[in-house]
Amino acid sequence: MSEPVGPLVACIHHPPKVDLAALGRSLADLPRPVMLENVAFKESVKLRRARQSPPVDPALLSAAPVPDAALLDVWERAEVLLALDLPEEHLDRMPRLRLVQAYSAGIEHLPVDALAARGVNLCHAAGAGAPAIAEFVFGRLIEQFRNLRAIDAMQREGAFHRPGGRSLAGRTLGIVGLGAIGSEVARLGRAFGMETIATRRRARPGETSDRVDHLSGPEGLDDLLGRSDVVVLCAPATPETNDLIDEAALARMKPGAVLCNVARGALVDEAALIRALESEQLAAAILDVTRAEPLPAGDPLWTAPNLTLSPHCAIPPDAYDERLLALFADNLRRYAMGQPLLNRVEPEAG
Repeated sequence: MSEPVGPLVACIHHPPKVDLAALGRSLADLPRPVMLENVAFKESVKLRRARQSPPVDPALLSAAPVPDAALLDVWERAEVLLALDLPEEHLDRMPRLRLVQAYSAGIEHLPVDALAARGVNLCHAAGAGAPAIAEFVFGRLIEQFRNLRAIDAMQREGAFHRPGGRSLAGRTLGIVGLGAIGSEVARLGRAFGMETIATRRRARPGETSDRVDHLSGPEGLDDLLGRSDVVVLCAPATPETNDLIDEAALARMKPGAVLCNVARGALVDEAALIRALESEQLAAAILDVTRAEPLPAGDPLWTAPNLTLSPHCAIPPDAYDERLLALFADNLRRYAMGQPLLNRVEPEAG
């Protein structure tokens, strides 16, 4: 692929409405002039989920958005894309593409291998939602430990009594995946007076981190599960993390612990989780993500005891978009200057 010449064309597919003038001013000093486009492109949630496990049903593909003239024009010219969705079947329409900034932290629905084969850099958005996700985690934990739902029920019934509950202070918080999200969860855990322990995929034996009281590699998972009063899953979905929390892992957890998953549904064996809740091995579970999204009516998770569900909504869009666009601008600048990219995906690492 020859070196690009002329203006650097960068297109934002999602969010659908962006202040291009403000974004352009932040990039005005780059060695190549930047042409910013904002042409919306977004597939259905159903199709996005289906792309995680190809091949996709042809009937579902037939209902995919059809590129119009404006979209085809920008694909022909674009060197950089910020995208929530990027159909592999249209990549040949993007001959100049060199960099894709994913809108989300998860990239399971994107054509990772096809982009790598074309020499296109792909960057995920891990970290853009980290503060908001950590807030959500502790909102749910406070609700659980301080029995806030029972207090609300008493108000509705007009009959107060002592609700019981537990304090977070002095308890042990285990974080599986000390990346951007895990680090924010750890920061808030310390603010609540919790001991913080974590695993990180590439942590070396004996490595420490000022973000937590104790850090280990994946080999430390069993110890973390056995020591933690709260286990928060923040790791990416990879072949190694599929069913990471299975029947055996749940049995190793501290009796009466709380499991919180704000990562990906694939990390948890949901049938085993329900059994752990029914047997009271776990006091509670908090799931913002599930294997099937949206969760189908009639799924046993809906009625599992002491399970708090939410529809993958830990991040409010306004806060996320602001941080995401800042990450995009940073990576666009790095790309133009020939500097290392943030959150670059390494397909060979899974």
